Amino acid sequence: MPARWMLYSHDTLGLGHARRTIAIARAVIASRSQLSTLFVTCSPLAEALPMPRGLDYMKLPSARKTGPGEYAPRTLELDRDRFRDLRSAALRETCAAFAPHLMLVDKSPLGLMGELTQALAALKGGEARMVVGWRDILDTPAAIEAEWRQQDTLRVLDLNYDEIWIYGDPAVFDIRKHCRMPDHLAQRIHHVGYLAPRIKEEDRASVRAALGVNGSPLALVTVGGGEGGERVLETWFDAAQRHLLPADLQTIVVTGPFIGEVAQRDFVSRADEHTSVMTFVPGLEHLVAAADVVVGRAGYNTVCEAFGGATPALLVPRVLHRGEQAVRARRLAELGLADVLEEPELTPRAMADTVARILARPRCERPQVKTDGLTEVTRRVLALLPRDGAVTGTAATPPTAEPGDDPLAFTRYAGTGRDPGEEEMDLALLVNRARRSRNVR
Repeated sequence: MPARWMLYSHDTLGLGHARRTIAIARAVIASRSQLSTLFVTCSPLAEALPMPRGLDYMKLPSARKTGPGEYAPRTLELDRDRFRDLRSAALRETCAAFAPHLMLVDKSPLGLMGELTQALAALKGGEARMVVGWRDILDTPAAIEAEWRQQDTLRVLDLNYDEIWIYGDPAVFDIRKHCRMPDHLAQRIHHVGYLAPRIKEEDRASVRAALGVNGSPLALVTVGGGEGGERVLETWFDAAQRHLLPADLQTIVVTGPFIGEVAQRDFVSRADEHTSVMTFVPGLEHLVAAADVVVGRAGYNTVCEAFGGATPALLVPRVLHRGEQAVRARRLAELGLADVLEEPELTPRAMADTVARILARPRCERPQVKTDGLTEVTRRVLALLPRDGAVTGTAATPPTAEPGDDPLAFTRYAGTGRDPGEEEMDLALLVNRARRSRNVR
């Protein structure tokens, strides 16, 4: 039988964790199709994200973040303890029944509200190799160390995890140094690089051709899942309505599926003939690569997509429950890898002037940081899993081509919840419809 690989990730704000985990699974499955791969998530939009053939998923009840370390059900009417116990039991039984050879845990070594505690105990002493994966920057160093003390994270890592993967470059941020990681745990850390998608120049050209951009500059404004992104979108539309942006600039605005309905309708009503408004685009990396500038929050996935497309970025870091985006944005600005406007500086004039400066500069080739994370993660996953033939039984059927391989495939299920392939729509039709109706659902 094929080796069993389980990936765990929770998304309570936006889609970043789920999209990152699916990207990792896609890269690995492309190199070794004979795997039994299970993704456990609580993302409410999991079914709308394009998944590679060979990856199945289990959906936990969705959660929402109410404060630092505090969570509540997004939909279910349950008290916190019953909600945590429900999810914990599902994870415990899944781990026991699936018995993974490798488990990759995203971000939280004990899971949301400690829900992985029993699952880790069930796996301990078995054949599972345990890995936790962290984005380049988790939070400010002071906040990370305080959280580690509160949750006893270093002991949890020591007792349960074989490796710690950092999806970043130590030249940008080295958690071993900034957070005083003990030597015996620092030795388990592998900076694998940013999980940047590789977009070919011909793919970028084909997307621009389908969009009908011709020689005009193209801006993509995106705020992840949409929660906490209204200020960026409002500032952009204010700049457009005051005619501060370049006259020939074409714009695609992706508001995110979690933005409020009232705000969504308002942004749709404010779009002019040069602006298309979309709610959700699963394969956003191809639009990022096609753009001449991307404007958005300083989330990890936005940065990776800008790196992958070599697209200049204007980042407006969100400061909500964590300082992670501010730390990332400031560090990238120091290294000349992005332009940054922080919230107190964010005005229509400042945004328009920064975009104009970016468009006036030559487009760089590739950022001078490590961006081959998907390749390195694939190598490490394959090294930790049993070799082909080491697990007895019937081999799985190799997967066929899947949506992530096609630069225009995301247009076939742009929206909220449609299954891939349910509606065939080319990109030009999608954008033309957006311009006519000022909305794409």
